[in-house]
Formats: sequence, structure tokens, C-alpha cells
Amino acid sequence: MKDFLSIKKQDIFLKKRELLEAGLLQVAVGILALISSRGVVAGRLLPFGVAFLAGCPKYYCASAALGAFLGYFIPVTSSSGFRYIASLFAVLAIKLILSANKKLSANPLFAAGVAAISNGVTAAVSAATVSLGFIDYLSESLLCALGAFFTCKTALALKSDRVGLSGEELASLLVVASMALMGLGGVSVYGVSLGNILGVFLILTAAKYGGTLAGAVSGIAVSFASLLSGADNTGIYYFGGMMAGVFSALGKYAQIASMGVAALISAFYTTGEEGLFPLIAQTVAGSLIFLFLPRSAGTHLGKIFAGVPKITMPSGIKKAATMRLTLASNALKDISETVTQVSKELGRINAPDFSSVLAGIERDVCRGCKLKIHCWESRHDLTVEAILEMTKAVKSGAENPISYTSEEFKGRCLKPTVLEQSVSSRYLEYASSIAAENRIEEVRQVVSDQFEGISNMLEDLSADIDSDEKFDNSAALSAAAVLKNLNIHAEECCARIDRFGRMTLEIRVKTDKDTALNKLRIMKALSLVCERDFDAPVINQAGGDTYITVSERAIYKIDIGVTQINAENNNMCGDAFNCFNDGKGHYISVLSDGMGTGGRAAVDGAMASGLMSRLLKAGFGYDCSLRILNSSMLFKSTDESLATVDIASIDLFTGEARLYKAGAAPTLVRRGGRTGKAESTSLPVGILREVGFDTAAIRLKAGDILLLMSDGAVSDGLGWIRAELEAFREGTAKDLARHIAECAKSRRGDTRQDDITVIALILERCP
Repeated sequence: MKDFLSIKKQDIFLKKRELLEAGLLQVAVGILALISSRGVVAGRLLPFGVAFLAGCPKYYCASAALGAFLGYFIPVTSSSGFRYIASLFAVLAIKLILSANKKLSANPLFAAGVAAISNGVTAAVSAATVSLGFIDYLSESLLCALGAFFTCKTALALKSDRVGLSGEELASLLVVASMALMGLGGVSVYGVSLGNILGVFLILTAAKYGGTLAGAVSGIAVSFASLLSGADNTGIYYFGGMMAGVFSALGKYAQIASMGVAALISAFYTTGEEGLFPLIAQTVAGSLIFLFLPRSAGTHLGKIFAGVPKITMPSGIKKAATMRLTLASNALKDISETVTQVSKELGRINAPDFSSVLAGIERDVCRGCKLKIHCWESRHDLTVEAILEMTKAVKSGAENPISYTSEEFKGRCLKPTVLEQSVSSRYLEYASSIAAENRIEEVRQVVSDQFEGISNMLEDLSADIDSDEKFDNSAALSAAAVLKNLNIHAEECCARIDRFGRMTLEIRVKTDKDTALNKLRIMKALSLVCERDFDAPVINQAGGDTYITVSERAIYKIDIGVTQINAENNNMCGDAFNCFNDGKGHYISVLSDGMGTGGRAAVDGAMASGLMSRLLKAGFGYDCSLRILNSSMLFKSTDESLATVDIASIDLFTGEARLYKAGAAPTLVRRGGRTGKAESTSLPVGILREVGFDTAAIRLKAGDILLLMSDGAVSDGLGWIRAELEAFREGTAKDLARHIAECAKSRRGDTRQDDITVIALILERCP
């Protein structure tokens, strides 16, 4: 009974709140109608009250009619407003008569026609008593029609409660706002107009939350309204709107500065000294309102001005994307093959030749010697043999190379000292050329590997996109709409359904330094609107943008525990690891062991683990990511630089675990109480150009355990670790990892120490 009463009270509270919001909205519509009706065009026309009423939905007609009536009843010009009151009654009569036809009454063209006809008829009736010309009546009717059209478009856009506004809808909204600003233009103190102040505020706000397009459109709309009012400084608005939109990405202060520049330029060219103060004062006042606008109010305005996010299109675009990616992949493969072929040809052409060394020695030593012909023609082979023996001596670091030649050669050489110097210098040049050519060849090979690795990445992306069965655009729009209610503005949204029927949402959102993303609220909102059970979102930052990836909740989850013990009490650990959810239902653990211990090993391990993790998070395949990592390790230093790579990827929907190893220590798997191992025979990365993973796959169930370890943990063998793993019954993965690491440290004794890292992964069923 208590629960029933609490629910009833909550329902009553919600109903009261809804009624209050509806009442406030009716009051707001009436005020807008009143303000619009007092917008004066050319000092004598008042078309916008009639236009506002004609464009309003029928459930706001009473409020709009009352507000417009009050606006016209209170004189704002020298002419009477009763003609417009008659137009209001005509608009109401037509709308009420045709209200049964919902499709017609919601048509913007119908609203424009009603406004134009009502204004035209009342103008014709009162032509005898009102001193206006035909052009005035025609212009007024056209303005009524345009105002009604844009008001109706705005009402339809705001009523739909979609995620954002299209360019056409945004323009309509800003035109309606400008109509209201014209009504406030007459409220001024010392020439400083309230309408112009709010016009500056509108431009800055639209530019901040809607970008360049909203800034430019708002500037044009406010400029046109100012022009209709007879102002002579309209340039500030369209120029300021464009500038504020362009500089919106740099923050509020950049927008205000750009608006100030526009005001100064406009003041210099369009106003005299008497108009300088009002123009500057209006710009400053509008900028201050914008600057000190409360964050909550800015968030609600952002919902209004936010544009419709880009939604990924289905099969046609997907097929085109896969074809383009495949084409780019093949082109990069061709480049890689071309680089390799050209490298081989250049190697043959530019390879250092030892005959050039002999020719250089002959020029250095034997030029002008009487025995030159005897040495290089009659006894050519013996001379070359002697120089080769001297070259070997120079290579070995001997101090007197000529002593390694035959007695016959030492007896006939007239310049032994010069010969020694020439052989030494010429051989060193030759050795340097060989080393340089080898290094250039290594660089060519690494560049070729990079091209091939990128080609493989594009190929993987193409296969990944092609394997997705379809894109659910309605789900993407719904997701963006519900995020809008959480004050998160989506700029791009994609809802992918893979071949297994799992949905993945990928959303690029607009954030600033003050934006806080609540993962729990995002997960609950998206799960509700998409009618699927989603997991906690993965939020990444890249290139200044924020990306939210949400996948369906899996059957399993991972209890993870990691323990690291540095070797010899070093401050830095040569082992590095990363554990993450890839956003597609896989939990991935990456462990890397850098060569040795200390700072150098820490750099290698961190680079291998970090780069591999980033590539996998980006959606690239394991093999191509390994190739990119390997070429990066080869190219980063002239010294030897290597690291092991040990990866475990667990499908949280099926329990399938895949192991990828490159020079890594064995992994132990306890499945159903029995323990097995997965070993690696491949080399670590950073040694040879050709590198590959040893792979294994195993199906796990709830309670099964994976144990990833670095070399330091298995230095005393695997037997004891297997026994400890099988004996483990109660505790968390953290307890298990800590126990294995501490035992490994105590068992190695005084032997050579190495960094110890133990990662325990226990598969658990989600509640």
C-alpha cells in the first residue's frame, strides 16, 4: 500500500510539472506574438504579428492571438493597429474552419497563403481610410507570407523533437527570432536598442552552438531585420555572424573579439560620431550577456541550435567504401613492390666495387713510378694479392700492413709507406660506402614494410566494413536524440549490426573542457531507446574529437588482476601491459617484455605495448598491426631494440579466447580444473623484417582462467605455476596474480634477476 501511494504521488507530481511546463510555453508564445506584432517595417508597417499567428500550430493559436492583439491594440506607430486586429480575426477564422484537415493546416505554404490573404483583404477594405500605397500593401502581404512560412517551419522543427536542426530549419528559427528582435528594436535608451543587444547575443550564441553555418545565417537574419527597421549599421551583423562562426572553435573570447572587430569596422564606415556610442554599447552589452550566460542555459540553447548529425548511409555507401579501401590497399601494395624492385636495381648499380679501391691505390702510389708497368702488367695477380693481404691486415687493426705481404713484393715496392697510407684510406672509404649502402637498404626495406603494413590495414578495414550486414539509421538517429537530452551533442553517429546480429554504436560528439560524460547515464539512455542491453561505453579522444563506442552487453565479463615486480629494485619496469575492451565484444590484454631491465627495456616494452594497443583499438588486424610495430622498432634506433608481444583476446559473447604470441613466455590456461599451456616459437619484434604471430584458440567457460606472464615469472620453470593454478579455488584474479608474482620472486634466489609481470584473467558470467 505504501508503494502504491508513493507511485501515485510521483505520478501527480509529474502531471503537475507537465502542466506547469505547458502553461509556461503558452505564456512564452503569447509574449513572442506580442513582441513580433510591434516590429515596425519602414516606420509604418506591422506585418509580423499576423505572420506569427498564421504560422502557429492550432494549440497555440489562442495565446498567439491574445499576444498579437495586445501588441496591435497598444499604438506603436502613428497609424492605427485596428486593421491588423481585423487581419488577426481573419487568420483565426480561416485556421479554425480548415483545422480538421491536419495535413493542410500543418503545411507552411498554407500558413503563408492564409497570412497573405488575410492581410490583403483587410488592406483593400481599409484602403480608403489608410494613406498607404499599393507597393506598401504588396510588400506587407509578402512579409506576412514569409513570416508565416518560417514560423510554421520552425514550429514543425521544434515539435518533432529530433536530434538537431537541418540548415533549412535553422534558418527558419533564426528568421523568427529576428522578427521578435524587430519588436524590441523600439525599446532603447540613449540610442542603445534592446533588440540590437539581443541580436548580438543571438549571433554569438548561434555561432557557438551551431558552428559557422548558424553564425552566418543568424548574422544575415539579424541584418535583414535591422535593414527593414531602417537602421544604417546592418553590416556589423552579417560580417560579425560570419566571423563569430569561423572563430567559434577557439572559444567565447575569440568570438567576442571577432564581433568587436566587426563593430569597429562598421562604426568606421557606416556611422558618424553620434552613432559610435550606441553601436559599441550594443555590441559590448550583447557580448557580456553571452559571456556570463549560465552553463545550464547555454546547454539548453545548444540543443536548439545543434545541427543534425551525419548518419552513415547503408549498403550503397558501404560498398563504395569497401571498393575505395580495396583500391587504396592494392595501390599501396604496388608501391611497396615497386620500392623493393627499384631498391634491388639501385643496389646493383650503386653497390661499392673493390676494383675502384685497386684503381685508387694505383693512382695514389704508382703514378710516376718506374716499376708501374712491371707491377700492374707483368705481375698483376701478385700485386693484387699483396694489396688484399694488406687490406685484411687493416681490417684486423694491424699497425704495419705491408709486413703481411710476400718477401718478393716487399723487395720490389719502392713506396711502402705511401702504399700503406693509401691502402688504409681507400679501404676505410670502401667500408664506409658498404655500411652506408647497407643502412640505406635497411631504410628502403622499412619504408616498403610500412607501405605494405598500411595496405594490410586498409584491407582489414575493407573486410571489416564488408562483413557488417547493415546499418540501422533509425537507431542512430534515436541514439543521437537521446544523447541530446543528456546535453551531449552528436556530430556524427553510426549504428552497425554485424553478421552475428550485435549492434555497435559509434558516435562522435562535440565537447569542451567543461563537458562531463557520465558513462552510466549514457549506457542506460541508449539501452532504453535502442531496446538492447548495452555495456558501458568506451570513450576515446583522438584529433581533438571525442568518440563514444557502445556495444551490446555480453554474456561474460572479465575479472582481471595484474602484479608487477621490478628487477633489482629499479624505478622502471621493462614489462608493459594494456587491458581494454575493443568496443566489439572482445576483451584484449597486451603484454610486452622489453629486452633487459631498466630504462631502455621500459622504453621498448612501453612502445610495443602502447602502439599495438592503439592499432587494435582503431580496429586494425593483429597481423598487420604486428608488421607496423616491427618496422617501427627496426627503424627507431640504430642499436638493437626488441620486445616480446603477448596478446589474449576473449570474445565475451562466446567465451572463445585467441592467443597471439611473438617471442613471449608461455601462457597457462586452466579450463574445467585442468591446466594446459600455449608456447611460442616465433621471434620478438625488432630483430628481423619478417615477423609473425604463433596463434592458438580455445573455448572457455565461466570460472576458467588465463595466466599471461613475462620471462621473469617463468625463470624457475612452469611446473610449480601449474600446481599453484590448479590449487587456486577462492579469491580474485588480483589475489592470484599477486600470489604467483611473489612466489616467482622468492623462488629465483640469487640468480640473474628480471622484471616480473603476471596478468590473471578469470572469465565470469554477467549477472
